[in-house]
Amino acid sequence: MSALDARERGSGLSCGVCAAPALPLDGICVFCHAPLDNQDEPIELLDYLVERIPSAKVKRGHLNRGPISEVVVEVGGRTFRARWNKEELEIHPPVLLTAWLDLLLTRLSDAAAGDADLRRAVLRSGWALR
Repeated sequence: MSALDARERGSGLSCGVCAAPALPLDGICVFCHAPLDNQDEPIELLDYLVERIPSAKVKRGHLNRGPISEVVVEVGGRTFRARWNKEELEIHPPVLLTAWLDLLLTRLSDAAAGDADLRRAVLRSGWALR
């Protein structure tokens, strides 16, 4: 099954605590820091981020339909971009995906200190503040 087929079907593992796609950083969930035994493909990651980050800008397929193809989050003076290019997830800044997520979550945590809506969104998601 291709990554595109899996994205359309919505299959994948998730963290039992925060329901994020299972993406461990040093054996713990990059989002909530719960222990993780397995790793998931980032198939549902863009959908997950868009649902939880109120300031995320989204691009979809042709005529703004279909699955999410790109997510851009500007926080703390920095732009974070993730997009599907064919069947590959490309991220900017270009680092390991879990490091990118950790940096994004760190910036979101910093911004949440002065933004009640963002703080509420982060806390409702079950993410660990940094």
